[in-house]
Amino acid sequence: MSKGSLLVLGASRYQLEVIHEAKALGYRVLTTDNVPENPGHRVADESFQIDTTDVARVVELAKKTQPRGVVAPCTDVAVATAAHVAEALGLPGIPPASALSLTSKILFREFLAAERLPCPKFRVVGDGDVNNALELPFALPAIVKPDGSSGSKGIFIVRDRNELLARLPVTLGFSPTRRGVVEQLIEGTQGTCEGVIIEGKVVLALLTDRRTAPAPYVVTSGHFVPTRLDEAAQKRTMTLIETVLASYGVRTSPFDCDFVVDPKGQPWLLELTPRLGGNSLTRLVREAVRIDLARVAIQLACGDEVSIPSEVHISPTAQLILGVRRAGRLVFDEAEAAALRATDWVRELSFDSPVGHPVEAFINGRTRVGEATLVAGSRDELDRRAAELEVRLRLDAS
Repeated sequence: MSKGSLLVLGASRYQLEVIHEAKALGYRVLTTDNVPENPGHRVADESFQIDTTDVARVVELAKKTQPRGVVAPCTDVAVATAAHVAEALGLPGIPPASALSLTSKILFREFLAAERLPCPKFRVVGDGDVNNALELPFALPAIVKPDGSSGSKGIFIVRDRNELLARLPVTLGFSPTRRGVVEQLIEGTQGTCEGVIIEGKVVLALLTDRRTAPAPYVVTSGHFVPTRLDEAAQKRTMTLIETVLASYGVRTSPFDCDFVVDPKGQPWLLELTPRLGGNSLTRLVREAVRIDLARVAIQLACGDEVSIPSEVHISPTAQLILGVRRAGRLVFDEAEAAALRATDWVRELSFDSPVGHPVEAFINGRTRVGEATLVAGSRDELDRRAAELEVRLRLDAS
């Protein structure tokens, strides 16, 4: 017997796990986004071609279909819409104002500054704000980010004024509001935290070491656990995350946080969003600590009981996002890929396109070419295996 319906905002590859899990749990799945070819629509029980950022139409759809819950997994752009749906229907969710601020790079920076929390120096820019972009309250290098975008689209590290002026129009082109931020580049150790907060208490937090594509790009290329951060840095990071979630009134939700810890051990939150993380982080969590975050997100959204162990053991695991450094036709060693899949340490190795297919340089989440999940007996061995996979695949574009 069906438990009712779940409204899933988005139907791309990263929403598939939630869609499949919801159906396995007995929910009727409704999907909506503006890309009818997205694979989640084919799996869903019913799909709708409504942009996930169109709050009024999605709320209207929800009122007609009366789902038991609503989720916006693995995407920033639909989080505020999900919050409005939850408020309109009296479903579990977070305050819409908090959802909007946490998914806006401008509003989040302004919040951190107003609360006197660690915040990079920044300047808000928009179309025609060339002078504003050049009159910065800090010295270059900097990082430019569009407001209201996701997947690292339009984000660049800039080292000088000429590079800033060249990149800025591209950055603003990815923002629906044609606004963005130029902010101080914080050097240090990149990390991510995948977690769950229930009734104001963080009940799960898995810190990863995050790897990114070479500068000037910042797109995630991999996550590794357990983190190599020392205990003090981990505690400071978690204290900061808990402080921000409490300030926003986020009491029950999965959350995803990107951060950097500077050489002095000070954490700086880059993004903190009340949703499941993308880049197949749910697979990483399931492999590393045996917790199904997709299931947890569905249960929280529908008001079901959730059980999470008070203590977890972290098995060394890496989730790699594969990409190439130049545009061309995809090249990789198919025989080695098959041999790697046959090992006991490659749990998943898949490609989005076959050999010879046209591909773009890996500069944002849309231009990945595949992914891999690796396991090992130790973190050192995990790093060696990631390097071995790279050498053996000979991934490139010709």
